[in-house]
Amino acid sequence: MRRIVKKLVLRAPLTLRKNVVLLRERYWQLRMKKWERKNYPDLPEIKHKRGPVKNILIYQITGMTHGGTEKNLQLIANGLVNSYNVFFMYGETGAESNRVESFDPKVELIPFSYKSNDVAVPHRLSGMKPHIKEITSQYDIDLIITATPGYAHYPWNIITEVPLVISNVFGAPTLQKNIVSVIYNSETTKKHAEEWIGPDPRGEVMYAPLFNLPPENTHELGQQLRSQLGIKATDFMFGRIGRDDNAIFDPVGIRAWQQIAENNPDAHYIIMSPPPALVEIVTKENIPRVHFLPPSSKEKDVWAFHGALNCFAHFRFDGETSGVAIAESLTIGNPVISHRSHLWNAHLEYLSPSCSRIADKDDTASYADYMQEFIDLYRNEPATWQSLCVSAKETAQRFDPEKYKAFMVDLVRKL
Repeated sequence: MRRIVKKLVLRAPLTLRKNVVLLRERYWQLRMKKWERKNYPDLPEIKHKRGPVKNILIYQITGMTHGGTEKNLQLIANGLVNSYNVFFMYGETGAESNRVESFDPKVELIPFSYKSNDVAVPHRLSGMKPHIKEITSQYDIDLIITATPGYAHYPWNIITEVPLVISNVFGAPTLQKNIVSVIYNSETTKKHAEEWIGPDPRGEVMYAPLFNLPPENTHELGQQLRSQLGIKATDFMFGRIGRDDNAIFDPVGIRAWQQIAENNPDAHYIIMSPPPALVEIVTKENIPRVHFLPPSSKEKDVWAFHGALNCFAHFRFDGETSGVAIAESLTIGNPVISHRSHLWNAHLEYLSPSCSRIADKDDTASYADYMQEFIDLYRNEPATWQSLCVSAKETAQRFDPEKYKAFMVDLVRKL
């Protein structure tokens, strides 16, 4: 029913679509203000004076983890701290201690505890200590930066006094008045939001960047990992890294590998952070030469993984709204095999035949053909293979973290 209503509204005139977004946001604002008064009765009143930005609060409940969205915010903190006072506020639950090491020491880290965080909109956050409003008041925050699926939600949807910059990662629309800039992570997410609200003058597209460029010894790290796994330096290696979540698992990659594995005894598939459903398939069906690695928040481990590969063999059921893992592998010159997904396909904005191959949705046969093609090119046509690798590196330039830092400094300066 919800999907039917959504389709009907999207066919309506733009004015009606925008009013639906505004009505929804106003409804949750009023409800959450009432809820907050009851659950946080002693919060300070936020008073903000317009003027040059000095103090910036970067907020994300999962901010101290190694997901692409979280690493993006960590990069923003490091990029702005030489020009502003930067405070990074994150939830203690699930925080990964080794991510702390990735911050510039001038960034002030502010962990907070909480009792519960509702999965459903508007994401009520109970027992938050310290509360974001207390931090905003204590440090005279001039600007808040956060990441969101796109829509406004608690706690920042009722902070209307301080300017907001949001990183929109899933293309949901918002018209909250104090949002002064929306950074879309692809043309795909920008287009999705603008279906609801029309052309967004606040919006700019910047692909989610790498957290940092690969270390100079990336290929050496990769060879060390191969050695640990008992894989020869001359063997061909496919690889995939992503969340170990069955909800986003697409079997196209492993089923394609299953079709070609027998005829390619010197090829392997290494999968970092595998979903349980994938492990079960490989184990039960005894699919050969699939190597599993546990998830890791250490940059060294991630680059060792990419450095061990010849090709990034990507799969994800819901696709990509940007594709940080793809970008990481492209950066060190790994061509990519992927597929059209059932939901998001932002990775097709930049993956061209010069550095990749793309199968259709659920097209295991084509995916397998591309795997075999890449193995054959690597073995028999080194000049063609090298051309793919060079193009991969060129494609990855749009994910340069230094360019993203410079973009953020310029964005804040202009506010």
